[in-house]
Amino acid sequence: MSDSFLLFDVDDSDDITDKVLPLFSDNVLPKAWTAHDPAQFNPLSRVYAYVSDEQVPNIINAAVKGDWLLAILPHPNASYARRGFCLESNLEQAINAAEQAKPRKVDVLRCNGEIVLSSVVLGHGFSLRPGGQSHVWQERLNQAWNNIRHVNDFLPKRLSFSTANDSTFTTAAVGVVVVEHAHGSMLSRNILPDSHSNDGMFHTMILAPRSVMEILIFFIKTLFNRVMKQPDFLGLVKTKTLTISNNQQLDYEIDGRSMTAEQLVIDTEPRCLSLLVGESLPISDNAQSSKEQRKVSRLPAGEAITAMAAKPLSLIAHAAPEEFKDLYQLLRENATASPAFLTLMVLSTLLASIGLYASSAPVIIGAMILAPLMAPIISLAMALTRQDPSLLICSVKTLATGLLMALLFSSCASFIMPMEVVTAEIAARLSPNLLDLGVAVISGIAGAYAHARVDAAKSLAGVAIAVALVPPLAVTGIGLGWLDWHVAWGALLLFLTNLAGIVFAASLTFLTLGFAPFTRAKKGLSIALFAVTIVSIPLVFSFMRLSDEAKIIQALEGEKIGTVILRHIQARANEPIELSLQIVTPAALTGEDLDTIKEVVEGKLNRDVIMEAQVVIRRE
Repeated sequence: MSDSFLLFDVDDSDDITDKVLPLFSDNVLPKAWTAHDPAQFNPLSRVYAYVSDEQVPNIINAAVKGDWLLAILPHPNASYARRGFCLESNLEQAINAAEQAKPRKVDVLRCNGEIVLSSVVLGHGFSLRPGGQSHVWQERLNQAWNNIRHVNDFLPKRLSFSTANDSTFTTAAVGVVVVEHAHGSMLSRNILPDSHSNDGMFHTMILAPRSVMEILIFFIKTLFNRVMKQPDFLGLVKTKTLTISNNQQLDYEIDGRSMTAEQLVIDTEPRCLSLLVGESLPISDNAQSSKEQRKVSRLPAGEAITAMAAKPLSLIAHAAPEEFKDLYQLLRENATASPAFLTLMVLSTLLASIGLYASSAPVIIGAMILAPLMAPIISLAMALTRQDPSLLICSVKTLATGLLMALLFSSCASFIMPMEVVTAEIAARLSPNLLDLGVAVISGIAGAYAHARVDAAKSLAGVAIAVALVPPLAVTGIGLGWLDWHVAWGALLLFLTNLAGIVFAASLTFLTLGFAPFTRAKKGLSIALFAVTIVSIPLVFSFMRLSDEAKIIQALEGEKIGTVILRHIQARANEPIELSLQIVTPAALTGEDLDTIKEVVEGKLNRDVIMEAQVVIRRE
């Protein structure tokens, strides 16, 4: 068996004899490690290092050159070595594991020639570094609060990356974190699950948030989540060699030690260190140098880099033109009155008209799904947000064309249908109120978001059903065909409510998602807000009337007057109030009894009433 040695810091001489050596079952020779007089051992010597983080890199270099079998022990001042090599926190257990361990070949990570024990951090690493997130919620709270207080200090830098495969890319990032592996930290569960210390590769995490809101959301999530989840602003690179530069001096840290350099050259020496370690370190017999991996599609690119570099993060993320060109192209196509748009407009209007006459909700829902009006309205919202005159004109023309066609064909349908009856489905669209505006606003948000996010596009059918654009237009056309202005105006007001609410909410959503800065969008938002304000005026009165009717029903429903009970109250808040109700009585009522009931109701409401009653005799 080869000789065994214990290297230690000179400052720890007193503890070695009393506290460390008695824990060994083998005979070991203690030897102090000094930088000016480093120890020399024969190849394959078992060397146990009980030293601080400051000395560990030098000992690793000596072990690689001398082909030692090295065991790193958990020294109180070796927190980075403990994380990097997944050491047992208990010294006795660590010594026992090292004595029983067989030597394993592991990689050595270097940054600008310096050995990296745990991590390299350029800029701000947040919680995305080994040991960056505590298991204690009070510590997580303090860390989150400290990060939030300094959120304005996070200035993105323009950084260029070159990997081992000579692939290069540039982005704007607030921080970069490099680790050999992620085991022993919360990163390993979701962000860097496939990492080993002997695969010849290392991991680079590029933190590139686009807005203050994005960072704040991340801080709040990390505060409450015990498992670290990959944020959307994180780019990942797994490679053998990486060069980072930005044509300026870079301030960075290696295991907490501050350094400065013009560029960072990070590389691995594969399987150069013979390590005596327990099962806690991620070493795989099958681990091989895997294929280089890059997941950087979500990082800022092109004009977004110039817009972000060396500037404080904006409150809301702003997307560069090339990052939403597909969406913009789609919206331009949607703003065109194509043959498909015209055909679907005619069919949906006719289908809605039949459903309204038949008072069939399923048929009307089918017309809602078929209707293509939502597309040019969302395009109009984007045009207002980005102040795009050509898209605005095209959207308005298409929208006006669809509106006129709907009125024309629904009016024609009213002439063809041999009846002039206000069905329940028609009546439901004659008295819009603020609740309908709320539906429109939420639908506008959902419609804009579904267009902007591919993974949410499947929800567009639900948006179409919720907002119901074509049915009120069909009712308007029916009212015009009947020459009934009450029907025509009530339904048209509902359509205008939907239109104004959707455009305003969708424009605000596009602004929030970063498709235009506020300085550009404020004019369009002002126009949309003005339209919402105008249509809200009659809606307020309608809502007040609806609220008044609800109070009347609540006051009378179940009211007991003598031996009779009032049920199934329906009210119209006119002057006088029109009441339709059911009177439940044990005996037949006379005219005087009804007059008495009416007087009691008027006294309770303190208003004049026109009462229409259905008498129900109930005997027990």
